[in-house]
Amino acid sequence: MEWQVLRLKRVLRTEYWDAPWRQPMQPLASQLDYMAATFTSDFFASCPTKAQETWIAAAEKKSVPEFMTELAMLLRVADRQYEPDYDEVPLARWETWARFPLLIGIDRWAYDDEYDSFEASVQGRIDTEHPLCELEIVPAIAQALEALALCAESSSFAAALLLHASGATQDSLAVYADLGQAHMRTHHRP
Repeated sequence: MEWQVLRLKRVLRTEYWDAPWRQPMQPLASQLDYMAATFTSDFFASCPTKAQETWIAAAEKKSVPEFMTELAMLLRVADRQYEPDYDEVPLARWETWARFPLLIGIDRWAYDDEYDSFEASVQGRIDTEHPLCELEIVPAIAQALEALALCAESSSFAAALLLHASGATQDSLAVYADLGQAHMRTHHRP
């Protein structure tokens, strides 16, 4: 049983760059329903002031429990609908930081002329992470490839990604993906 729990931990593991609040929509909706049903003013008063202010601002003219119930319903509806394209619902800054955290500042690896080129700085970053490439390089390659696929699919996505992660150009993403994959082929395959 203990090994099964340890395996489950490994499967459910979130990395330091993962958004800690990232969960499937249905459990989030259930948690909101529970919070709304068990809400008390004493509990709310014990919450940090900033959290209280955030919930009150989000609820607007509704009570906080009413807002929680409405938000839970919206989460359930959204979970059952198609995913909107980026022309319909533009990529937001918070979404960029949650989905592509390893691409933020992708162009900042060339510090003060430390490297002759962007390609050399990316290679330096990859070499620095070696041999523990599975911890950050592999996820960064995956994020770069996902972003490249979405850029090819949607000019709205590409424009918003550049707005929120200025160095994440299609060229820089391709360099990172290509050099990362070349490194993985050379050093991590039999």
